[in-house]
Amino acid sequence: MERGDLMKVLICSDSHRRLDYFQQVMELENPEIVIFAGDHSTDAIDMSLVYRDVLFAIVKGNTDMDDYESRDMRIFDLMGKKVFLTHGHLYNVKQTLEELEKKAHLEKAEICVFGHTHKEFFAEKNGIIFVNPGALQDKKYMLYYGGKKFESKILK
Repeated sequence: MERGDLMKVLICSDSHRRLDYFQQVMELENPEIVIFAGDHSTDAIDMSLVYRDVLFAIVKGNTDMDDYESRDMRIFDLMGKKVFLTHGHLYNVKQTLEELEKKAHLEKAEICVFGHTHKEFFAEKNGIIFVNPGALQDKKYMLYYGGKKFESKILK
């Protein structure tokens, strides 16, 4: 997923059918890439059909039983960084990040994006940046600028 060094990436998860919030964030932020960490992945799929010029990386979460297209995890390059994307429910992230950390390390990820907890989280451990944008249903999301800076945001 490459488009240039100055791109704006929207990181979100757990929209839970709040397409109105998703639409508002898309219009407000005008991202070039959207990373969606599951739970109502069909919301992100719907947005990808509307915003055809935007690249989307989508995984499914624990509420996405009807999504037969998306995977439980994705690994991809983003501005020269290896990203491991998952919802997090398969790694027990509501109790501990230990399993997620092991998997991210095994995948040689530099950035690990997850959701599921509905709580914002940002930390670097053993050279891996762990990012949870919080729940889009609660108007929370993150932006990643030019491969350098993360910013937590709340939709007004």
